[in-house]
Amino acid sequence: MILHELLGKDDKEVSSTFGKGLSVIVAFEGRNRELTITEIADKVQLNRAVVRRLVRTLEQLGFVSHDRGRYQLTPRVLRLSRGFLETRSIPQVVQPVLRRVSHDIGESVSFAMIDGDEAVYVAHAFMPNRFTLNMVTVGSRVPVAPTAVGRAILAFLDEDEREAILERLSLSTHTANILVGRKELSAVLGTIRQCGYSLSSSEYVEGVSSLALPVFGRGDRIVGAVSIVFPQGQYDEKELQNSVIGQLQRSAEEIGAVF
Repeated sequence: MILHELLGKDDKEVSSTFGKGLSVIVAFEGRNRELTITEIADKVQLNRAVVRRLVRTLEQLGFVSHDRGRYQLTPRVLRLSRGFLETRSIPQVVQPVLRRVSHDIGESVSFAMIDGDEAVYVAHAFMPNRFTLNMVTVGSRVPVAPTAVGRAILAFLDEDEREAILERLSLSTHTANILVGRKELSAVLGTIRQCGYSLSSSEYVEGVSSLALPVFGRGDRIVGAVSIVFPQGQYDEKELQNSVIGQLQRSAEEIGAVF
């Protein structure tokens, strides 16, 4: 995501320079642990001279360091997320809830929230010796459309917000069946609203299934989703309904109480 391109061009109270600086920080994601100035400039689509000034500023502030021309983030960037995590009681409430339900059902359990057209994992309870995915860690992101956790959130957004996301996804998907795909997804979201959970199999990762339940905050506002992943075929839907969904539902209610 190139943050500075999302800024309102005609808003005189918006700092484009600050947006560009945040884009540089976001460029260090996934496997991009170390980047050169040229690589950063390519990712954020800015002039190399501009990127150099931004990187040097971040270096002076202690957010990045460099070795032989390659830059990387420092632990200081965690300060940027501390306020978000603590004001939402992630360490104090959400994490203990996830650990308990993870122990009860014998699966790793995650809590994700929506960010644009993606779901981002903000808490995760890992269960040793159980199936997991490297992509399911705190801070990792997945698209909302093909994932159970994304759909569990998307289904319960306000209609205008949900339709805006579906429209953006349609415009970014260059296939002959855009409208069919959108109609099918809308139907799936309707089913999720009726049954209260989202279940997917091999739609995002081949051979992997996922179950997700929405988390509602004050005023029945959707705030995120709790989810598990497991090998396709490990459970059938009846087994999930009998042994897993109820426990995940209780954890979702506990988490929602603090939002």
